[in-house]
Amino acid sequence: MKIAMVAADIWGTVHLDMAQALHRLGHAVVVYSEDKRASSGSRFLRVNEEGVDFWVISDTRRNAWTWLLDKLTKPLLGRRFFTSLVAIASFLHANSDSDLILVEGDWMGFFVGLTALFLPLRWVVEIHDTLYLRIPIDYPGRPRSWWRAWVKRWVLRQATAIRANSEVTRVALVQGGGPQDRIFVQPLHLPWWMRAPGGNEGQDLAKFRQNARVRVRNGLGIGEDESLLVVMCRLDPVKGLELAVEALGWLAQRNIPCRLMICGGDRRFAEFGSYQEKLTRLATGLHISDRIVFTGNIGVHDVKHYLAAADLHLAPSVIDTFNYAVAEAALVGTYSLMSAQVGAAPWISDAGSGEVILERDPALWGEGIQRLLREPPATGQLEQGSQSLERDLAPDAAARSLMATFAEMART
Repeated sequence: MKIAMVAADIWGTVHLDMAQALHRLGHAVVVYSEDKRASSGSRFLRVNEEGVDFWVISDTRRNAWTWLLDKLTKPLLGRRFFTSLVAIASFLHANSDSDLILVEGDWMGFFVGLTALFLPLRWVVEIHDTLYLRIPIDYPGRPRSWWRAWVKRWVLRQATAIRANSEVTRVALVQGGGPQDRIFVQPLHLPWWMRAPGGNEGQDLAKFRQNARVRVRNGLGIGEDESLLVVMCRLDPVKGLELAVEALGWLAQRNIPCRLMICGGDRRFAEFGSYQEKLTRLATGLHISDRIVFTGNIGVHDVKHYLAAADLHLAPSVIDTFNYAVAEAALVGTYSLMSAQVGAAPWISDAGSGEVILERDPALWGEGIQRLLREPPATGQLEQGSQSLERDLAPDAAARSLMATFAEMART
């Protein structure tokens, strides 16, 4: 088969792995992307990497022929809407013999959907978020835009099929008006930087965890007599971090020696300002501000070290369509407590690397943390979970599963 992919800045995403995996399965893969290596907003830079044919335009320059339209529509459509539209339409026209087109996200899907009004296309939009969907869920700082909400609904109606990365996403898409009969669930694969430590660190999991524990705890001044909890995410209210802080307060009231390490870059919101400062105020009110460590943003290659250093990983998200942190924690042998709205939870639970707490009750989370600190999962169980996830969610395995799904859809 010939497979076309539309993914802006693919070199900075997980989708590069998928393109390469599809090529390894014997498919011809062409990719539209935007990158600083290209010098033009209209002429494609052609790059071939590991057998994948990339068609690339500049991620900053405009097309000279659409410059005026781009300027006039910038307030509503962004600074390069027509530049991208013309480039994507040109790419799809040149590759109209593709058997399948995979489109990353609803905004890229908008360009493809507009092109499909004039050019017959068989395309699948891959949705990895619930932003702008009209669903019965709310949290401070939730983005709102009638225009982006309309775009998302329109793309969902126009696409040949819709890939949801979890059951959480599928339910939200249906609630938001997506066509139920065209939505299928396919989990995200594990990108190369999340691989379990044995292959590239040259040490077994137990040794890796011990080294990470010493390195991170010494760096942050956390003693061995304290249990270490970690949350690994951007500081955004959708991640539900108040619940983790309140659970820590429950533990502190019972004199359980714990520290909570919150790893992620701070964000500011019009409703309340800095989210880190909001969490700090909450911790101060609970008299536990000295038990919380904010590390700031952690580099992608260092994430696994911070996760491995902890006794337990918490994912109290209000809604999270997948959540790579629980998968990466599992790969390094750290167990996760997850909310029912973490999309990856079924795969993590099946691997024996985590469990779900159904209610958003600090006492229930505190009790769960206390139980797991007293009776942690067996090392063998965690190692087995790491191995099974790395096998089942590897790029090649995910690519085979994806193509099997498409073949089944074609038969029906």
